[in-house]
Amino acid sequence: MPEPASLLEELRLQYEAARASPHAHADVPDFQTIDKRLRTAFRWLEKAIAYLDGVKPPIAHRFDLGQGLVFGTPRFDRGFVGQHEQRIAGFPVLDEINISYTISAAAPAALEVAPGSLPLVERRLDDAGLQYIARHVERQDGTLRACALSVAPRIPAAVAFRADYRTGIVTVTLTNVDRFDRVSLEFPSEGLDEPALDDLLRLVLGRGDAFLHRAPLAGVHGKPSR
Repeated sequence: MPEPASLLEELRLQYEAARASPHAHADVPDFQTIDKRLRTAFRWLEKAIAYLDGVKPPIAHRFDLGQGLVFGTPRFDRGFVGQHEQRIAGFPVLDEINISYTISAAAPAALEVAPGSLPLVERRLDDAGLQYIARHVERQDGTLRACALSVAPRIPAAVAFRADYRTGIVTVTLTNVDRFDRVSLEFPSEGLDEPALDDLLRLVLGRGDAFLHRAPLAGVHGKPSR
């Protein structure tokens, strides 16, 4: 009788099967094709951000950090599109597109928290990349009553595209786009066509969330993103 496989080996095989990309057996486009798709997307995004910079439209999202900290009437403020290249077989190819933009609110957000709650609130503010000023509020006898926070009316947001030329997968990471959160989606390079980019623009402005349903979450293969 053959020796049964060890439990560790059995778990290793299950682990590798669970982590295998659903695209691993698909035909991966050549690097010139992926590069061309990314450069086309980059040019489209450059135009889109330039238009948003000029118009500064309202954004129909609710940015709520909890504790009553809500940013009212957010608008697109300013943005920038950058890129990064690597070389494959001596040829420069685009492997990253980075959109950084700022969302502005009508006024600074303010709140008071109990002294014991300040570390948690500050951690949330730091995780969201928000700038703020904290000051102590004292009672008449000089004892600490609360901590007052004034949060600048600017929210940093970003969309990053990172291409893996071995698999043909482009991971799109959204930070503070439709809420205070970060989410990553995995697209085949051909999935980032003009309709998908248009859906991304609609998501940025709060006019639809179809972009979030176009690809699975990174690391959760075969499952819908929402």
